[in-house]
Amino acid sequence: MLYIKEMKEDDANVVVGEVNKANAEFYHAFERLSMEMMDKLWKHDDNVVCIHPGWDLFSGWLAIRESWITIFSNTEMMQFIITNTKVRIFDNNLAVVVCLENIETPVNGQVIKMGVIATNVFERNELNQWLLIHHHGSTVSNYIPPNISSQ
Repeated sequence: MLYIKEMKEDDANVVVGEVNKANAEFYHAFERLSMEMMDKLWKHDDNVVCIHPGWDLFSGWLAIRESWITIFSNTEMMQFIITNTKVRIFDNNLAVVVCLENIETPVNGQVIKMGVIATNVFERNELNQWLLIHHHGSTVSNYIPPNISSQ
């Protein structure tokens, strides 16, 4: 689904491409367990929000940053395959991305596969960058990993 107010189709495709790139960079930072990359992707503001699966709500960049530090320091490795992505653009400065995070991570010597439905909200800043202002992940019950084969 895509909502873009008074934009030509070519312009809309460019904006969606920019948002998809920002979303991919978020998951790349997550896979790399990189706080440096994560710092560049989030708006540093008191009104940003993050909800990790099973965690409480974090509000404000400093609290969110601490949550990422905690996750990264307690995670050996995470691999994401992002599927079922839907992007909506509002007034050319706000974007909502809903996707399925197909995650593989080692836990106690075993590789665990899990699915998380995520909502990522991006805001375009004055430098024309799309920055995260909201991330919400909810674990999928009865998760079935996608049938994705290597080519």
